[in-house]
Amino acid sequence: MTSTISSHKRLFTFASCLGIILVQLDVSIVNVGLQSLQEAYNASVSDLEWVINAYALVFAALMLSSGSVVDRLGSKKTYIIGVFIFIFSSVFCAIVTSIYWLDIMRAIQGVGAALLLPSSLTLLRQYFSNSSERTSAIAMWASSGALALVAGPIIGGALIKYLGWKSIFLINFPLGIFSIAIIYWLAKAGEVSPKNINYISQILIASGLAFLTFTLTEAGQFGWASPLIITTLAVGSLMLIAYMKRDRKANNPVISHEVISNTLITSAVVVGFLCNLVFYGAVFIFSIFFQNKLHLTALETGVAFMPMMALTALVNFCSKWFVNWLPVRTLSLIGSVTSLVGFSMVMMVSSDWGATQLFIPMILLGSGTSFAMPVMTNLVLGQATNQSAGSASALFNCARQMGGVTGVAIFGLILSSSGTEDMTGGLRMVSLTASVITVIWLIVGFRKLPAQKLHQLG
Repeated sequence: MTSTISSHKRLFTFASCLGIILVQLDVSIVNVGLQSLQEAYNASVSDLEWVINAYALVFAALMLSSGSVVDRLGSKKTYIIGVFIFIFSSVFCAIVTSIYWLDIMRAIQGVGAALLLPSSLTLLRQYFSNSSERTSAIAMWASSGALALVAGPIIGGALIKYLGWKSIFLINFPLGIFSIAIIYWLAKAGEVSPKNINYISQILIASGLAFLTFTLTEAGQFGWASPLIITTLAVGSLMLIAYMKRDRKANNPVISHEVISNTLITSAVVVGFLCNLVFYGAVFIFSIFFQNKLHLTALETGVAFMPMMALTALVNFCSKWFVNWLPVRTLSLIGSVTSLVGFSMVMMVSSDWGATQLFIPMILLGSGTSFAMPVMTNLVLGQATNQSAGSASALFNCARQMGGVTGVAIFGLILSSSGTEDMTGGLRMVSLTASVITVIWLIVGFRKLPAQKLHQLG
């Protein structure tokens, strides 16, 4: 009987982890496929940014709403709906005939991802009542995402080489169907809250984030002085201000007041945002650099990413021990310093460097974020109550995804401004910017995160 229970727990953990695997695999596979998409649709750098950001923006913006959906429908139902949306939109990504329809399908993928990711994390929190088992399961969840990032470039490169770029989307279908079957079988119904969804606040924040992302993505093409860019920047900012004022007074806020008032949760959210900004922004730029500057194929680009992604996955996997050995603040500081060293090394890149010279700095900047992210995830969920777990998970994952969106937009803008003729100089400028942001992460971690170990916190 005990053996059966243990096998069910392992199977449930694996099925829940498939949620983040689907999300992360899609990110890394599509990054490797950027050159193929550029050739298939005659796309510009801005077009490629939207292939990444159409997905990530909707994902991030709706992540906040998904917290309310999880609380209202339950994590099991929300997860299954999210996976269905994700895998069927993935199929349509493979059959559309224009870059604009691809962007639309990528946005719909983001809807599915916004539902399935926080609910997968909430499923683990509700299924494992034992704190030690829950910590191990969450560490496995985080490392699964990192493993997907490792496997994604190689899988994507191989699929593109032998089956064409459309196959990088079709792979999501069998993985999603398997995950749905297991969760439907083993997951508990979970607690359900009858609270209403605050549609106006959610429209305000989603629209505000969309306008600001458009501003960052298209500023390189239109210029910061363009009336269009000035207008979208102003409208996006006003919408976010209106959202914050409205949500602060609402009886059914998008993010519960209990979560917002917890300084440990909000500090972890800020660190998560900064970590993903530098990490995913760097992955996007390196993908373009490898294929456009070094002229590597998709498969060769995947191989070039292997050392970075492998060490990222290893550090994530070891996080279940790190959180017991080291204080929260220490782990964040180790991560920020490691990433800072990596970006500092990239600043020394010269025109005669190949992919191998970038392996060590890429390993450092990748593994640095992995020291901080798992403990931030555990800190957020450990501080949240059962009633606010969905809201806390949604806020944290929204911040992470918006970090990635912001990183791709800012770093893409810097690279575009440098021009394709000076891509090496553009990479140096990206690394300098990333170094400054990493220093901000270091300062936030030192000043705001607790000096206690995770299990010592109430």
